[in-house]
Amino acid sequence: MPIRSIWNVGRERGGFADGGWAQQKGDAIFGMNDYQKERVVYQSHDMTALPWKNGGGVTREVARDREGLSPNWRMSIADLEHPGAFSCFEGRQRHFGVLGERPVVLSFPDRQVTLATGDVLIFEGDEPVVCELPDGPSRALNLMFDAKRWDGHLMLCEPWAWPLHESGEAPWEECWYILSRGRLMLDPSTPNPVVVGPGDALRYPLTECGHALPGNLRPIDESAHGLVGFGVQLKRHSTDLDPVSSLQRM
Repeated sequence: MPIRSIWNVGRERGGFADGGWAQQKGDAIFGMNDYQKERVVYQSHDMTALPWKNGGGVTREVARDREGLSPNWRMSIADLEHPGAFSCFEGRQRHFGVLGERPVVLSFPDRQVTLATGDVLIFEGDEPVVCELPDGPSRALNLMFDAKRWDGHLMLCEPWAWPLHESGEAPWEECWYILSRGRLMLDPSTPNPVVVGPGDALRYPLTECGHALPGNLRPIDESAHGLVGFGVQLKRHSTDLDPVSSLQRM
């Protein structure tokens, strides 16, 4: 099950937590009654794998919103096992990032794009796309959302160098980090540190002004140069509704 914790706002120093984490597996600790201050570590082995209809791979859903039967945003990790056409997602903008070590070639009616590890391509969900795997199976991170209601970004970045929103803009409601290469240790000074590896997802807690708080992260590898990961940010155009997201569970 996902490892969840609540960041202790009262112990913030210099924009980072100095150890004020309460942690457990399973249900969240909701002592602060604030969804946006919850940290979630969602490990790949806890994500349910759903086969594609065309048999070309499997998808592991990481998170989505709970509004209606059709989610307004959805984040998932896909194991690309065989070449083939992508499904159509009408009315959704799609951000596609390569998590795997092998390249992915996406062929559209008017262009062909080769993507290496860390590359991101944005396209409309109803565009006809054929996926080719010239060097064998790979893995991808998919962020899809209704661009009429939500704004989102998927970008290659370091886990502790999170981009901040511009002054005057609405704060981000969801901030995630998905590791592609390397390993991270969370709260290494605690009795039970958590290891985040390739394919794992980390949801950052947020301050009141929408800044992400990575917490105490340390690369397990010899240097940070071996780390490759994607940051995901989401916010709705209208802030009238409270943000509610859902983790895919077994």
